[in-house]
Amino acid sequence: MRKSLRYLMSGAAAAMLLLVGAGCAEEFQTEEPTVESAKGGAAKGKVAKVGDKVTLKGTTYKVTNVRTAKSVGDSFAKETANGKFVIVTVALTNRKDEPATIMSDNLKLIGGNGKQYTTSDDALFAVDDALLLEEIQPDNGEKGQLVYDLPPKAVSGATLRVEDLFSDSTAHIKLGL
Repeated sequence: MRKSLRYLMSGAAAAMLLLVGAGCAEEFQTEEPTVESAKGGAAKGKVAKVGDKVTLKGTTYKVTNVRTAKSVGDSFAKETANGKFVIVTVALTNRKDEPATIMSDNLKLIGGNGKQYTTSDDALFAVDDALLLEEIQPDNGEKGQLVYDLPPKAVSGATLRVEDLFSDSTAHIKLGL
């Protein structure tokens, strides 16, 4: 009895995954990003720079500021980097017809050494406008900071890699470090 119940539950779980996957099939298509230069004009699939707008799967990303620091926060919530903090200020705009969910894990920093870095949990709690998990309504925007803790040698040449939540689509923004 238990064995057949286990198979029934496994089958039901598999069927649910197939239904969810079928409903999201369109979302999993890869899309080339569009880049609108800060100076005007657009180029498909081009790597962006600070100040450029990158649109990927209906969300526009714009890095407005990049800086490095040894520590972030104030005297009450101060965090010191193990290496060097890279603080990226990003403005997001939802161009879709429905709410968009943006997670900081979908905004990875690729160091000059080619390795991937995610946001520093400790440092994000030390800044006031950290982007962690945001639900942005259609045609609305959100602005905040992402803080990464990198080894000093990985800072030079770093880029921000933007990944869409439900596809293989990615875009890259050179941070000018």
